[in-house]
Amino acid sequence: MKPYVLDDSSKLEYQRLDLMSKILDPWTQGYLSALGVGEGWQCLELGSGNGSVAEWLCDMVGPSGNVTAVDINPVLLELIPAQNLTIRQMDVRTSSGELPANAYDLITCRALLHQISEYASAVLAQMAAALKPGGWLLVQEPDFHLAQTTEPDVWAKTWKALIEWGHANGVDWLIGRGLPGMVSELGLGQPQAKTDVQNIRGRDRGALYFRLFFAEVRERVLDSGRLDAATLDAASALLEDANYWTQCWMMTAVWVRKPPA
Repeated sequence: MKPYVLDDSSKLEYQRLDLMSKILDPWTQGYLSALGVGEGWQCLELGSGNGSVAEWLCDMVGPSGNVTAVDINPVLLELIPAQNLTIRQMDVRTSSGELPANAYDLITCRALLHQISEYASAVLAQMAAALKPGGWLLVQEPDFHLAQTTEPDVWAKTWKALIEWGHANGVDWLIGRGLPGMVSELGLGQPQAKTDVQNIRGRDRGALYFRLFFAEVRERVLDSGRLDAATLDAASALLEDANYWTQCWMMTAVWVRKPPA
């Protein structure tokens, strides 16, 4: 079983998770609000990370509801003061049978399945089984194929190498494109899907996010031989240029409702 490719106990990773939340939370909250999440709901989030989505859900479901937040390293979740939050430490790759059946009004995860791509279908099946009849499933995952097609050449080369390195380490940074089909195979009905694209400008929040990401993976990617230091450094330097604009990741959201009993 391959380890998590990012160090979930490092300061850089805490900063990266914080920036990711600031970038993605408005999209996630919009989808969850559209599903009608509210008072009394029983919710489950897998791969809760720093807990920003779980904490928001706690506010939405109120004292009569509950949010269960699951993560392989729940240290940041323990900082959330909500009284209606249940924290579980779990590796979802090996958690078959650990989730209660027909228990939740909402089950969600974001940017989790691409990190455990070999287990993604099995984890989705567990999520589907844990939904109450009439409950909602919402999944969001990235697709970085745009990054391989944007200019200049050092940016495209860097992302081509990163995507190849990810695949070799069990990470599928292209999984978003296949997500609607994966959810369709659960047999819950016809899902809906939407893809959001972030435009990134040098020195903005998105640019800082990817500078931190490049710094985290730098040595391992260089050691793999898939990328040289000059190319990676040139790509990173672009993110400090306020006149540089690019499109990097697309986030695909897929949602479906389990048929009522």
